[in-house]
Amino acid sequence: MSRPGPDGTRGASPSALLAPERATVPFTGRARELAELRAWVRSHDPLALRLVCGLGGVGKTRLALELGRRLRRTGWTVVHVPPGQEVAAVERVADVRRALLVVDDAGFRPGLPAMLDAAGAPRRRGRLRILCLARTGGQWWPRERWTGSLWAGRTPSVTQMALDAALEGGPDVAYDPALGLAAEPPDGERAVVEAAAARFARVLGRPVPRTAYESAPDRRTRVLDLHAAALVGVLDGEVPDPGAALGLLLDRERAGWAASAVEAGLAGDAEAVLTAATLLGDTSDAGVRAALRRAGASPAAGRDADVTAWVRRHLPAVPRLGELLVSRVLAASPGLTDRCTRDLDADQAFAVLGFATAMGLDRPAADRDVTGELTEAVAAALPARTAADLPGLLRVTRRLPRASAPLVVPVLDRLTHRVAELARTEGDVAQRAETLGDLGAVLIAEGEPDAALTELEESVRLWRGLSAQDADRYRPPLCTALNNLAMGYWAVGRHEDALGVQEEVVALCRRFGPGDAPWADAEHARALQNAGVSYTELGRTGEIEAAQRASLDLYRRLAAGDPVQYEPRLAAVLGNFEALTESGRPEDALPANVEAVAIRRRLAADRPEHLGELAWSLGQLGTTLEALGRYEEAGVVLVEALEIQRRLAKENERGTRPDLAGALSALGALYSTVGRADESLRLEREALEIRRDLAREHPDKYLHYLAHSLSNLGVTLARRGRYDEAVLLEEEAVAVRRGLARQNARSLKYLAQSLSNLGVRYADLGRFEEALRPTQEAVDMLRRLVREEPEKYRTGLAEALANLGATLLDLGRAQDALLPMREAVVMRRALALENPDKHRPDLALALSNLASALGAVGDNVTALGHAREAVEMRRRLAADLPERYRAELERSRAVLSRIDAAIRNPPPPAADPRPQVR
Repeated sequence: MSRPGPDGTRGASPSALLAPERATVPFTGRARELAELRAWVRSHDPLALRLVCGLGGVGKTRLALELGRRLRRTGWTVVHVPPGQEVAAVERVADVRRALLVVDDAGFRPGLPAMLDAAGAPRRRGRLRILCLARTGGQWWPRERWTGSLWAGRTPSVTQMALDAALEGGPDVAYDPALGLAAEPPDGERAVVEAAAARFARVLGRPVPRTAYESAPDRRTRVLDLHAAALVGVLDGEVPDPGAALGLLLDRERAGWAASAVEAGLAGDAEAVLTAATLLGDTSDAGVRAALRRAGASPAAGRDADVTAWVRRHLPAVPRLGELLVSRVLAASPGLTDRCTRDLDADQAFAVLGFATAMGLDRPAADRDVTGELTEAVAAALPARTAADLPGLLRVTRRLPRASAPLVVPVLDRLTHRVAELARTEGDVAQRAETLGDLGAVLIAEGEPDAALTELEESVRLWRGLSAQDADRYRPPLCTALNNLAMGYWAVGRHEDALGVQEEVVALCRRFGPGDAPWADAEHARALQNAGVSYTELGRTGEIEAAQRASLDLYRRLAAGDPVQYEPRLAAVLGNFEALTESGRPEDALPANVEAVAIRRRLAADRPEHLGELAWSLGQLGTTLEALGRYEEAGVVLVEALEIQRRLAKENERGTRPDLAGALSALGALYSTVGRADESLRLEREALEIRRDLAREHPDKYLHYLAHSLSNLGVTLARRGRYDEAVLLEEEAVAVRRGLARQNARSLKYLAQSLSNLGVRYADLGRFEEALRPTQEAVDMLRRLVREEPEKYRTGLAEALANLGATLLDLGRAQDALLPMREAVVMRRALALENPDKHRPDLALALSNLASALGAVGDNVTALGHAREAVEMRRRLAADLPERYRAELERSRAVLSRIDAAIRNPPPPAADPRPQVR
């Protein structure tokens, strides 16, 4: 939606007072951002670009207007560039000594690439600054780096910043004693509302309303919403909640449109006319006539000028109000959507898609997915037949964020297939490389990784060829293509190859110059993040944390410049610190888990599609709290995660079943641990039922999770003493995992785990002879795996050896049990030296079991040392986490007591040979 400018063509309604160009309320609370922009403007660079990101209504346009006002006073030429005048604006200031060009809604300006090319032409003197405003940089901003000529042979200064919703430092700049405000300096959002209400009241000649609004500490309300609340308060006498203010204001204005339209000579639906004009964004005479035709309306005879003037006066004054109008009217009138998207030329289609994208980012409440419907209607009609169609199609695919609405993702996927097919035959090398990379990413999401890999490898090959000709220009898209290729390798299980590509991206990103940080940081962060995951899969645990922390630092910087794009990724990297919990460092993982939940809670409050990610982060936090022994807090968190998943399942039962099963399984496992077996059984049975259904429908994808649920439920049943049922479930888990292991060697680890568990289940039933075979098979399997990848499988082998020793002891073969038990102790000592927090509990268990076995063969003197060490180790553990380790400490004390008694009172009494088995 283009800005009306200060010409006053819009403004018959009170909402026009919200237009930033009107400056009804004095500029307020952006001292830091304004100072940063002024410093940027005054730098010595001959040419500098800056992108300012922020959701609609945070004050981007108002900030740019205030910057321009102050610069004009010091001799700068400031131009707010109208749509379609991008190149002309550069030419206009070609000989100006100091010029600032402001481009609002930059992401959907078709003329922006040509404008940047024109800006790269040699200037005879002076400084040129280009300030781009957008809700997010998305994919379009990085693409400007290599598609134009601006960067040829130079690295112009490019920087980025974001506007947060909150006004830093409060509204002290707007404090106006002449309006009758309190004498003390105002503070917080309430003061912003009061100051705005006083201004609006004076302009409208109405009394200042009573302000009962109190800001919420966990909510960051946008300035536009605060001003809208103040305006509604002036009109209606009471200030509403800011979150509802724009809707109330729109309802108030819609109520009067029909009568005033008839008076102006409009025959037809006034709301439909304004909706069509707002959506298409063309306020010229021809544009208004086109909106009338699409809405099925017409002027009365001789009233054309009056109707055109009425439309212009009543168009919403701020974009978010227009988006709210379009979402509400089109949600109630699908036929109007069809009429507004039929027979659009390329520029009109691009404008509608831009409007839909902006609307999707802010997601006005509506009963229908209007954003997705608009995108689907326009994208389906875009021509994809000739080489001339390609640039426009690529422009569209780069500017539509995949998360803007539920319907957008499948639309983009279909469009990506169309564009790639066209590029194969009609595109140049760069277009083929770009579209094949996009197609590969889509094919991965569609479950066709082998086909994806072919496209991704070809994309990288083409980008390598271009980069060999011009490394500086094509390094950014090569990094993107390599990161996509690493995803492809991961999807087919080639983790070593994936890591090699990720490490190549890290090396390439280090070659970027300092001016290329906006382009390099995103791919660098992505490569480091995914390399951390690859290190995890390959068992290179010592390298995981460094990669993730480096990625986290980069994403923090990126999110500071574009929160819409990068805050979700920041939360994802924070979630990867769950590996610290798995490594026995839950206390180090906890801050990252808490921050991830806070980010995703804030995102989900504005955009419901983030609820699934919030539930996932809550699950990770619950796991960490459980590892810390904070079971009650873990339960609260995991219950909330499950409640979210149940709510999502009601809206999309089939699409959310895997996540629901995961939440059920996590909470069930916690309840099993803390002794709430009945509740655990109920949750784990429900998870198992879902995973059985999923595995029947998609065995390749969900059989692994089915086996996990089978084994978990078996453990819980065993804790209830229901050994017959437990052993049947573990036998089924082993059968499932044998099948998976025949298809994919990665499943051998889980098969070995189930075999070891099965041995324990047989032992629970006293079937010790049967227990030996699966336990020994698990040890043999893990020995082979350790020879190939020792870092990855040592822990599993140590556990299996401990279980084998316990089984041999159960069979009365105490002497045979000593060898695997001693080996388990040796391995766990080495592991505990490398990572004491994770492995010390297992070492204490192994020592206590070895002491029991030594006692069984009469070597009580040797056993005494192991028993004492186990007690001391568990005493320290219980001091830190008493709820978790108190019971284990008492068991070790009992073993020590028996051994001590045997030494003090020979001949030794019969010792309980049964070791502790997890």
